Amino acid sequence: MITSCHFLGSSSQGNCLLVKSTESNFLVDAGLTGKQIVERLPAFSVAINDIDAIFITHEHADHSQGLRGLFKYSHIQCFANQGTAMAINDKFGKTFRWNYFKSGEKFSHKNLSIETFSIPHDAVEPVGFLFRSEHGGKSLCWMTDLGYVPQRLQEYAKDSEILILESNYDNTLLENDRRPQAIKNRIRGRYGHLSNESAFNLIAHTDRPQWQKIFLAHLSRDCNDSKIVTSLFGSDICNRFNITVVDPNDAIGVSYSCL
Repeated sequence: MITSCHFLGSSSQGNCLLVKSTESNFLVDAGLTGKQIVERLPAFSVAINDIDAIFITHEHADHSQGLRGLFKYSHIQCFANQGTAMAINDKFGKTFRWNYFKSGEKFSHKNLSIETFSIPHDAVEPVGFLFRSEHGGKSLCWMTDLGYVPQRLQEYAKDSEILILESNYDNTLLENDRRPQAIKNRIRGRYGHLSNESAFNLIAHTDRPQWQKIFLAHLSRDCNDSKIVTSLFGSDICNRFNITVVDPNDAIGVSYSCL
C-alpha cells in the first residue's frame, strides 16, 4: 500500500513527486534535471537505485526533462502512452525504454493498480493518474496541467483519498503580468492551466468526496501566491480536507505520511 508521498519540485520550473509504497518507490513525472532528482531523493531515505518506476503525464519539459539524465539507470521502468513517449523521444533525440499504456486504460505495476485518464491540456496525449494498492490503503490521484475539469475527471478526483490538484494562477496576477497576451490566453484557455477559482469550485462543490488529504500544486511563481490560494479556500475548507498549498519557491520536502 502507499505509505507516503514527497514533492521534489512543483512549479513551471519542474514537477516531480516521490511516492513510497510497501513494494515500490516511484516518481510521478521527472520535470527536474536528473542530477537534481538524484541529489534530492536521499532526504527521504531513498536512493536512485531504489526507484523502480516513473509515470509520465506528458512531454513538456517541466514534467519530463529529468529522463535524459536518468536514462542510464536501466532498472527504472518508464511508463507513458505512445503519443507522449514518441514526443519525448523526438524532443531529446533519444529512444527511451518505454512501457506503453493506452490512455483511459488500467494497468498494474507490482502491488499497484494504475488508472489513467485523458486531460485537457496542450500536449500530444496528456493524462492524469489514479494509483491504488491491490492490498488496500489510500489511493492517490495526480491531476495537474489541465485547462478545466470535465465531469468525468471529477469522478476520478472525488474517489481518491489523496488528491494532488493544480491551482496554477490567480486571474488578476495573470492579467497584470508582462507576458504576451497570446501566452495569457493560452494559460487561461480550455487546454491551458487550472486557475485558483477553478480548483476552488471543484473542491467546494464536489458531493461526498473521499478526500483525506489535498495538495494544491503546480502554482505559477509569477502569476500566483500561496497566500492568495490559502485565503481563497479559507480555514474551514482547508481544515476539512487537510489542504496543503505547495509553495513553488519552497516545494522541496512537502510530504504526507499515509500511515
